[in-house]
Amino acid sequence: MNKRWLHGLIPAVLAAVTLTGCNTASAATPANSMSKSSNMQGSSNTTNSSAGMGSGNSAAMGSTASTMSNTTASSNSSMGKSQAPIAKLHTSDILVGAAASAPMGPGNGEFLMASVGQGKLIRIPLASGANGFKVAISGNTAYVPTLQGQTYVVNLQSHMITGQFATPSGARIANLGNNGRLLVITGAKSVTAYSLPSHTMAWQLKAGGNALAIAGRTAYLSGNSMGHTDIIDLASGKVTGTIPVGHIEDSVYDRQTHTLWLADWTNGDMTVVNTQNDKVVATIHRAEGGGFSMQNMMSSTGGFMQVTVGPNGKYVYAASFSGNIMVYNAKTNTFAKDITVGTTAKLSGIAIDPSDKYIYTTVENKQETVAVSVATGKAVWTLPGVMANRWTVIHD
Repeated sequence: MNKRWLHGLIPAVLAAVTLTGCNTASAATPANSMSKSSNMQGSSNTTNSSAGMGSGNSAAMGSTASTMSNTTASSNSSMGKSQAPIAKLHTSDILVGAAASAPMGPGNGEFLMASVGQGKLIRIPLASGANGFKVAISGNTAYVPTLQGQTYVVNLQSHMITGQFATPSGARIANLGNNGRLLVITGAKSVTAYSLPSHTMAWQLKAGGNALAIAGRTAYLSGNSMGHTDIIDLASGKVTGTIPVGHIEDSVYDRQTHTLWLADWTNGDMTVVNTQNDKVVATIHRAEGGGFSMQNMMSSTGGFMQVTVGPNGKYVYAASFSGNIMVYNAKTNTFAKDITVGTTAKLSGIAIDPSDKYIYTTVENKQETVAVSVATGKAVWTLPGVMANRWTVIHD
């Protein structure tokens, strides 16, 4: 996770609403239509439904979050909605993510901004039925690709959609390369690069996956249905080699150690690759990292979801459907410890506070996002009714 400093992100004119913390309020009660999760990356090209995995949808909210808007907006709606309730922590962190539309009935995909320190939530509606997943942030701009073949451009200061442009249908994973001058949109059938700020296509690779990590001038493309990882030259868009590691749900590059971390959600292997020679240097097996089933998602007892690296590059963190945040030592390429959020918790999106005080993670089956103290391993904050498969943190 990169540190990004952004001032004035949440204007003071937005009204704050009194919110409840995780130690005083129960989680939002799921609606009947939200009882299953089917918005996984592995199914992103066959279904547009979700109950938690990247949903963050209005239909999932119970009485605790009843004040949040459930307004349907058209694709050209650009004004963000300041909503509640969330609690406050002593931090300047702003959680940023994308959410899919509700699995049943009308609804909008959303771009989400939660000010942890100010206790405010902003929902920016996308088109009806839009399905977002992983956003990319460049300065004051966020890029939100959707399965429907539109990428939305959001100004983070005004909370408005300032534009949109066509991208491949089925692609909803965004990354930045070339020092923020190249936007890479990934889907199951293609990887497409666009020059910024013009949004003109630079190249397109007719092969895809569901995980992409960028290290300097190189991109690493993986997939949970692929038996290997492709090495892509970002200048040409050509595959220059492969790494024999596959079935990957998510990946992350640690720039401090020059390593690529590849998480296999079927068997629980975390593979570490030296990006200076693209050789495997370690394979770490943990049972709670594996065992995910696409056929019976919410009953899965484990499985890697999002993987992220800490602010100083010393640790890599993985959210698992086991209920554990799995912590790896990036200096020794070993497993360090589990932080248990809940024995029945299904964790997906995860992000680390740049000051290294909090871990933010989505709890699918409770339809909420929580902050866990790095010092104590205890949940200290809850954002009810809001979920994303892929969280990013901006530290203001």
